[in-house]
Amino acid sequence: MLNAQRCSSNIRTRGPIAVGRQTEITEMIEGSCLCGNVRYELRGPPQSMYYCHCSMCRKATGSSFATNMLVKESDLVIIVGAHLLKAFQSSPGENRYFCSECGSPIYSKARDRENVVSIRCGTLNGDPGIRPTEHIYVASKAPWFEIRDRLPQHLGEPEL
Repeated sequence: MLNAQRCSSNIRTRGPIAVGRQTEITEMIEGSCLCGNVRYELRGPPQSMYYCHCSMCRKATGSSFATNMLVKESDLVIIVGAHLLKAFQSSPGENRYFCSECGSPIYSKARDRENVVSIRCGTLNGDPGIRPTEHIYVASKAPWFEIRDRLPQHLGEPEL
């Protein structure tokens, strides 16, 4: 049975991203929350980007799905407002970090995903140079949303 309540705790990088869907990263990636009191930099290249349709991501973003990007934990640097980040344990071993002032979700960290964090792409200030490569947890997607692209769709988490 699929665990539609839990998102991305077992997603790991699966090697290089599909060629042709990416642009070259020439500068540091920056991001911030809605109020601007939390700002961060990604000092290394993102590993992958995906659309998540699990109910946890839908509720955390208030949208039909979340666009997430995996990066090395050591590449995420909170440059302003680290003291404003609060964590919510959404499932055992997984915390979602958000700005305590405006509520913007910034990233999540799962115990099962060592040295990797999942950035909420809606907080990016520019183009990260990669594009989503798949949809996950489509078995629990919002019933009013129809996926119209040709990216692979996985009922739960993709096989590694």
